[in-house]
Amino acid sequence: MIDRNNRITLIIGRLAAIIAVAAGLSLPLGYGLVSFRDISETVEFKARIKATTLNGLIATNPDLWMFAENRIQGLISREPVPFENEQIAVFDKQDDLVLRTGKSPQPPLLIRSYPLYDNERIVGRVDVSGSLRPMVFGILVASMFGLLLGALVFLVMDFVPLRALRLATNALFEEKERAETTLNSISEAVLTTDGHGNVRYINPSAERLLGRTLNMVQGKPLSDAVMFIDGSTRATIENTLYRALAERRVVSCRGNGELRRFDDTKVPVEERSAPIFGQDGEVVGGVMVLRDVTEARAYHLQRSWEATHDLLTSLVNRREFENRVLSALTDVQTRRHSHVICYMDLDRFKLVNDSCGHAAGDDLLIQITRLMQSRIRESDTLARLGGDEFGILLDGCDAQRGQVIAAEILAAVREFQFSWESRLFTIGVSIGLTTIAAEHQTVAEVLGEADSACYWAKEQGRDRVCVYLASDMDLAARRSETSWVARINAAFAENRFVLYQQAYRTLDTSSEVCEHLEILIRMIGDDGELILPGRFLPAAERYNLISDIDRWVINEVFSHYNEIVADRGGAPLTCAINLSGASINSEGLLEFIRKKVLQHGLKPGAICFELTETVAVNNMQAAASFVRECKEMGIQFALDDFGTGTSSFGYLRNLPVDYLKIDGGFVRNIETDTVDLAMTETINRIGHIMDKRVVAEFAENEAIIEALRAMGVDFAQGYGVCMPTPLLTANVVARPKQSAV
Repeated sequence: MIDRNNRITLIIGRLAAIIAVAAGLSLPLGYGLVSFRDISETVEFKARIKATTLNGLIATNPDLWMFAENRIQGLISREPVPFENEQIAVFDKQDDLVLRTGKSPQPPLLIRSYPLYDNERIVGRVDVSGSLRPMVFGILVASMFGLLLGALVFLVMDFVPLRALRLATNALFEEKERAETTLNSISEAVLTTDGHGNVRYINPSAERLLGRTLNMVQGKPLSDAVMFIDGSTRATIENTLYRALAERRVVSCRGNGELRRFDDTKVPVEERSAPIFGQDGEVVGGVMVLRDVTEARAYHLQRSWEATHDLLTSLVNRREFENRVLSALTDVQTRRHSHVICYMDLDRFKLVNDSCGHAAGDDLLIQITRLMQSRIRESDTLARLGGDEFGILLDGCDAQRGQVIAAEILAAVREFQFSWESRLFTIGVSIGLTTIAAEHQTVAEVLGEADSACYWAKEQGRDRVCVYLASDMDLAARRSETSWVARINAAFAENRFVLYQQAYRTLDTSSEVCEHLEILIRMIGDDGELILPGRFLPAAERYNLISDIDRWVINEVFSHYNEIVADRGGAPLTCAINLSGASINSEGLLEFIRKKVLQHGLKPGAICFELTETVAVNNMQAAASFVRECKEMGIQFALDDFGTGTSSFGYLRNLPVDYLKIDGGFVRNIETDTVDLAMTETINRIGHIMDKRVVAEFAENEAIIEALRAMGVDFAQGYGVCMPTPLLTANVVARPKQSAV
């Protein structure tokens, strides 16, 4: 850039000098030419006039005129053309001087002649001499002014363009510096090329990404400096910049491309290329931007993996399992291959979970997963379908071979012993097996048969394999239809659900807090029996009825909230409602809640949804999104059964809940068990550090309540506080409204 500016400056200086010299010379030259012409014309005119005068004398005395000096002198001196600083000389035809008159002018001289005629015959001439000294003097003066003019022209011509050049150069330099600084500071790799795709510039980010410096790649074809491969097939991918140059448009690639560096390492990237156009609209270069998407692609793969896998066991989840069963069903219908489905439910798992806690249950599930995986092929699919339910897709397997594999899994689980804190447990598994047939219409039909076979295995005494046969499944199907699913549907149809309440006791009397109570659901049996939720909610969850029950409870509490407040004296009140994991993931629940909040004008803090820790952890992303959406409506959240899941405190950071409910398994024994007491104190302390209010469940007596008060727990809930009672004394909420479900 500096050398180019010096060359331009030198050219402008030379051009200014030439123009200045031309301007300086033009003034004296012009003046001299004009002055010389005027003097020449004046002298020539006088010579012609005097010759014309003498021609009359010659005509009268053609032979003797040259001897009439007096007559010639008189004619020359006669007006009308006077002589001023000129001298006139008359010569005959032999060039002999006849007469010279006038003062001799100062040199330099200018002489003009005019012939003398006698009947068109030249008989002599007249010479008039004039001085050029005035012209020379004028030329000197004009030269001085020309010098000044040339100097002025030189200064103007040299200064103005150079100043404009410097301004333009400075602007270009600043723009170049700004562009380079910007390119050097951005994290994306930027490469520019000429119109043929040869590298002209790469920024520092590109140097780091490519593992090459600018000097190493400058001037080389871009294809030599940047090489792309497909992340899946490992095939070479065409550079998008060549397409951008050829097609004169922006081209981007955000697929599965990877940059292969010179050391043969691979970096996942996204690329975007664009042509650079000149003033005439022609492509003069191109620019490529590369972005390292290693973390983004890994995050996407992780999210994709989490969407199709169970976080605890790393097995595929129900959704992915159903997709694979659908592919197997399509394969059976088109290619007539054979595939087998096993539906498995662990026996005596609840005993481990209840006696040792959820941590033990989680560890048991992990060990059982490894055990079952060791009994199947890599081509088979093992999935976790629910809490203690598993499914297996035996690929390319017939019913006979499927029964052998199922029997091997059954025997392995039967022999397995689970150890936890010096306690040994044995478990079993009930397995239902069915073969995918071309006659099956849906995945639900296939899984329904395997589930029915598993149910029948449990009905026959558990810890066995049952193969689905339509004739053998009739009894199980009838039992399933007439058991809890039918009873739940009948309760909806006959308005036999009722709501109960259990109030909290405020232990922190130092601040004013509103009253809290938890909403509990009950079913009224055909015979009037009051059925507790533990008997019908598991079936509702298993057969996808739990979302309908949750919506019914939400509608009833929201619509009667003002009556509930009035029934309790009109003080501020927060009603806690339990939500299942299936409801959180159900379509349209958020819109349903938003509609009900607006419809009944509920104020912030009126409602608190309770999520169990297991539901939150297993559906962390969905749970966090659901919580944020509801909190914008003024709804609070409590994390129930806290302390029993995996990595409780770690997951708590990601959930913006307002309350922690300490699992009752820790609270009920704090009088006698120092470990439970320490766990309760720890959860309470960390909950307060994270600015959560803490609720202790299973506060069964005053001693427990006082211990909770001493450690600073905010609320106590349990039989020691109050027993569950109908929600409204007037029994307003005694019948559900079918439209709310």
